[in-house]
Amino acid sequence: MNDGAQGLSWHGQIPCEIALSAYDVVDLAAPAPVHLMLPRMSYLHAAASSAVDALRQSSLVASASSVWFSVDKTPQRFNLPVGVLFDIHQLKNGVRENSETIRHLPWRLTVHFSSYPADVLLGYDQDVPRHFFSQQLKQALFLEHGNARVGMGITQENSEQMWGAVGEGDFETYKIVNDKVVADYELGEMKHEEFDTRSEQQKHTDEVRAQMDAEREAAERKEWGEAEETEGGNLRKREINSVPVRVIIGDGEQKLIQKPVAATKTLGEVLEQFLGDGGGGTDRVINGLFGVPDDTFITELWRSCQSADHFLYVVVKA
Repeated sequence: MNDGAQGLSWHGQIPCEIALSAYDVVDLAAPAPVHLMLPRMSYLHAAASSAVDALRQSSLVASASSVWFSVDKTPQRFNLPVGVLFDIHQLKNGVRENSETIRHLPWRLTVHFSSYPADVLLGYDQDVPRHFFSQQLKQALFLEHGNARVGMGITQENSEQMWGAVGEGDFETYKIVNDKVVADYELGEMKHEEFDTRSEQQKHTDEVRAQMDAEREAAERKEWGEAEETEGGNLRKREINSVPVRVIIGDGEQKLIQKPVAATKTLGEVLEQFLGDGGGGTDRVINGLFGVPDDTFITELWRSCQSADHFLYVVVKA
């Protein structure tokens, strides 16, 4: 994982203006909007909780079980990161270059406390965003490792610490917990090897295959110009079973497509896999970046631009 590039992603913030819906105003005049810097890696209900609490005082409805956000009258999904929602907004408004983003700032959102659009959004209460984040993280870890053991090993404490870090956009805390989750999994794998029940012949066969795979992958990495990470002078490489990728078509109903992706594919090949022929020629934005070349390897893009739930989100305009 490219901690430098991913750290920059985590420190990215979007200036927002959050206003109370006119239908929820209890006073003669609407309260002043709240201005916040929302971390791209966070989620609306977590990052904008202070604005929600401030505007709730001027609302007819005090319940926290029906809070939702809209942009240009379009309900915003609470299970997608703030940055992904903003990228959808940009493509919808014709933004095609990074230099054009400033014209759409601050990002204007409306918070609602009534008339929850249950026909458009999933059912909501205060614990639902964290629950969805946890489930999405487990899905991504399953795709990465090819099994459910690492996801199932996440403790309640780990989950709460990660969600707290996500809400604040705190990359340092998130990384500590995230690395611990993976380290605990790898330690469990080592313990499992102590009780290995394979025959000697099977062990030898597996070792030969592993060596051949390692040599092939080393040759591929050398061809791509990708250096191995070192730790204590020893080569270190974390295997990826497949890359967790989600493609969102940012028009209309914002269709989300999720498929396992081979680690050796390029961005153009992935878009063709998801969208069919010509998929690589569509307008897209990845973690706020426009114009990412088709020949970019999806693994490197994922390492640098993955969201807190380990998915790489690619927003395209159909």
